[in-house]
Formats: sequence, C-alpha cells, structure tokens
Amino acid sequence: MRNPINTIVFVSFENEFAPLGGLAAVMRLLPKRMAQLSDDCCVTITPFFREITKCKPKLMEAIQSTGLTCSLRYGGRRHEVEIFQNRDTQGFTTYLLDSREFFNSPCDCGDPPGMKAPCNPYLDPAHPEQLLEDSLFFSSAVPEVLVALGKTSNVTLCLQDWEAAGCAITTKNDARLSEVTCVLTLHNSYDKPVSRVEMKRMFPRVLSGSTLLTKAGPFLDGPICTVSQHFAQELTHEPVHKKIFAPHLQKMFKQRTIRGINNGLFSPLHFSSDARALATKGDFSALLDEKFQRRREMISKLETYTPERAWGSLDFENFDGPVFLFFGRDDPRQKGYDLAAAVIDRIPPGQARFVFTPIPGDEGAEGLQFLQDLAERRKGEVKVFPFRMEQGYMELQRGASFLVMCSFYEPFGGATEGYAVGTPVVARATGGLVQQVVPYPGVSLTAAVRKLRKPYQQEGDHPTGFLFRESGLTVKETAQGWREILDCAYWPGGDRLKDRLPIPLFRSMVQAAEGALSGAIDLYHSDQGGYAMMMHHGFQMLDRFSWDQAVREYQDLFSSLRVT
Repeated sequence: MRNPINTIVFVSFENEFAPLGGLAAVMRLLPKRMAQLSDDCCVTITPFFREITKCKPKLMEAIQSTGLTCSLRYGGRRHEVEIFQNRDTQGFTTYLLDSREFFNSPCDCGDPPGMKAPCNPYLDPAHPEQLLEDSLFFSSAVPEVLVALGKTSNVTLCLQDWEAAGCAITTKNDARLSEVTCVLTLHNSYDKPVSRVEMKRMFPRVLSGSTLLTKAGPFLDGPICTVSQHFAQELTHEPVHKKIFAPHLQKMFKQRTIRGINNGLFSPLHFSSDARALATKGDFSALLDEKFQRRREMISKLETYTPERAWGSLDFENFDGPVFLFFGRDDPRQKGYDLAAAVIDRIPPGQARFVFTPIPGDEGAEGLQFLQDLAERRKGEVKVFPFRMEQGYMELQRGASFLVMCSFYEPFGGATEGYAVGTPVVARATGGLVQQVVPYPGVSLTAAVRKLRKPYQQEGDHPTGFLFRESGLTVKETAQGWREILDCAYWPGGDRLKDRLPIPLFRSMVQAAEGALSGAIDLYHSDQGGYAMMMHHGFQMLDRFSWDQAVREYQDLFSSLRVT
C-alpha cells in the first residue's frame, strides 16, 4: 500500500520574485495556503531570474544559498545549478534555481523598464528563442534538484503551464525518484512546438507529439486542471480554444478530462468596514463618500505622475462622469485592447474618461500604436501608460469608476480585484469572468450572456457590473472569425486594430461592448444609488472565491491519485 503523499511541490516558471501576470499571483498565494492547511510538506521550485529580482533589493536580500549544487547534462554539455532559497515569515520555502547560461531575462530596473530589458521572465529581446531553452533546461534540472534536496519519494509535482510540463517527462523517467505524481494546471491554452533536435537536449528518447504538452501528456496523472470552472468547459467547447489554440490537445483533454478549480482572491478587501456596515442596512452614502475621496486621490496622482513615455491627457475640470480603467499584459491574442479602442471611438465625446495600463507583450510598445492614436484623437479623455506601472496603479484601481476587461478569453480574470477596492466591473462574458460578474439587467444582458451565466448564478443575484457577449454568428462563422482575428497583421508592418475592424466577429464584439460601456456610463450619470449598490454587492461576491476551497479541491484530487 502506498504511503500518504508527504511532499507537494509547485513547479512554476514564473514567481513572485520575477512576476509578470496571473501565474505569479497564484504562486504567491496558493502554495503558501496549501502549506498552512496541509500536514504534508509543501514547497515551490522555480527559476532564479537574477536580473529581474535584483531590482527589488529587499527580495534579493531575502534569497540565500542553500549551499547545495547539482550538475546535469543538457544539450550535450554539463551545467551546474546552484539552489537558492527564500523562507518567508510563515516558514514557507521557495527554492530558486540559478545557472549561468539560463534564466537571464534582462531588466534595467527602470520605471518604466526599457524595451531591450523589459523585466519579463518570458522574454529576452536579444534572444527570442531563449524561453524554450530555459523551459527545457528547467525541466531537466528539477529531478536533479529533488535528489539534492532529498525529496525522492512520495512527491506530487503541481506543474504550471507548458513551461513546466516537461518536468513530468524527466521526473517519471528518473530511476532515483519513486512514487512521483505529476498534475498539470493550465492557466491558458498555450503550448509550444518543439522539434526532435530541441527535445533531445533534455531527453534522449523520441516521444510522440509535436509540442511540449503533447509530449508530456502520457506522463501526467489525473485530470488536467485549470483555474476556473467555466474555463475548463471552454477548453473543449469554445471555438477559439477547440479550433484555434488547442485542437491538438483535445484528445488529451478528452482522455484525462479537465477539472476547473477556481482561484481565490488576489487582493484583500480594502474599503472602510463602517461604510460597508451601513450599506448592509441600505445606507450607501458612506460608500459613495469614500469612493469620491478615492477618485480625488486618483486624479491627484494622475496630475503629478507624468512619465515621458505615457501617451495622451485627461481633463477633469468640470467633469464628474465615470473613469474606466483597462489593465493587464498586452497579449494581442487575448486581452482585447484593440477591441476597447474600437468601442471608445463609438462613445460620444465628453461622456467618460479612459485610462489604459497595458504591459507590452510580444509586439512591444510599438504594437500599441493604435492606443497612442486613440489618445491623440480623444485629447483630454484618454491616457495610456504602456509599461508596468511601479507607482500610481493602486490609486487608479481604487479611484476608477469601473474596471474593464475586453478579453477575447480570460481563464480566471481580475474582477475580484476590482470588488476588493470598491470598483465594479465591465467585462466580456468569457472564462472565469462569467462566474465573477453578475450582470446588470440592461441592453448588454442578452440571451447569450444569460445562457453563459446560468450554471453559476441565480436570476435574483444582485448586479456587480456589466457583462457583454457577441451573438448572431454560427459556430463555423465564429471559428473563421477567430482565425481572421488571430491571423491579423501584427507589428511591425501591421496595425491589428485596422486589420480586425472589417471582421464580422470583431465587429459583433465591438457592438456588444459598446452596449455594456454605454450602460455603465448611463448608470453612473443617472443612478448613483444603483452604482453604490453595485459596489456593495461586489464586496459580497468576494465570499464566493477562496484559496481554502481551492486547497481542499487540490487535496481531494491528490488523494484520488494515491495508489492503494
């Protein structure tokens, strides 16, 4: 009979010491809560992106060498790995792997960072092929590190995304390790093609499949996990995933099934308890007073924070309308910043103010030229910060009237981040946002939105924002539309907004999003009481998402995989 699992290892390419997106946020919270609620040993293994972490001196100082090293063969040569560790105030240990030729994504520590050194663990502009190399090397190193740490049996590896999936191959084929369980969690549907020559650097045998996930699939245990219930359903039903991003994964999804385990909260509740208590009695005046104060603080920050690389301007003189905040890393295949720009062009001037905080993605800031053009067309109404904001973002999030997510897809989404600071949400009905946003009963609450929300919400639930969803296209037309959207002309040499505007699917999205933003503008102008109620019910929505619940579901999964 197999012994109980005694070591749970979260294996993640991204971490809180070199953060970029949602994966780092999950890794900052879920493993530590697992450790607190579990009798098992729980740790994290992750790369040491030294160039990025050194920009945060306090974090850098908290990382110490374990005194342990290991040597491994990769790409026909021996490489040394030094194992560092961070032990936080609660005793949770993160092991960081350092090797001279890997994990060297550059960071110039600027505010904002430069384009050649963008502080992005997934990107080295001078070596665009390095991400795959880093991933394969990381997967090669993990079993060596487990041996060096003495964790050689009864180990469950929680592998995060394709960058860590190769660890299933290397650990399951290492004779020094026994009773290793490998569970994969996908935070999106991305995968990476890998040739036989590239794969041979990490693993000598020829494996079937053309990508890292298809090669790793036979070595995984249990269902494929993902970060929300609705995204789990979308991976096998939504055309953008089934037909475009992951047609090659559908067989694996069907064989293994997919389990959606909802993320918990990324931000603690930050709003006056007295104001919230009064709201439960039907008095929303204190909520509005505090929100107006946060708005003033936001405006003050916007007036004093004037980096040269920002675009556009905001005129708040004699303006008391809503401010919409668009945020997140610019993945042109996901985030929909171009969709947002198209919608704003259809909103009458003077109705609202719009702030964008896109962290440049694969196209760099140049690929966001359409936002710079928008800011020029809508002077005084649009401001764009095309970089990771090191200051001012907190004031923006708390003072904005609405957070907006025009995402083409969103595995979990950040609606709860808005609720935690009293900011309602406008979002496309996709992924985890379907579960997080209770839609206002306006023009944007179409039959398509009602159908999507039905498994997760009751008709009588109180609105926390606005959801929109395009409709009127067949499945075939939708799949073709996604191909056209994703195959558009990217920078350099292209403008994705101009290229996408003629596409029927994109135009349908724009029309639906316009209805949602117009509804939010109307509510804010005409019904401040209704807006305050939306804030109040957003606070209540936070109770539906808990890291404790996520831990319990993962623990149940691990127990089910034990061999008796």
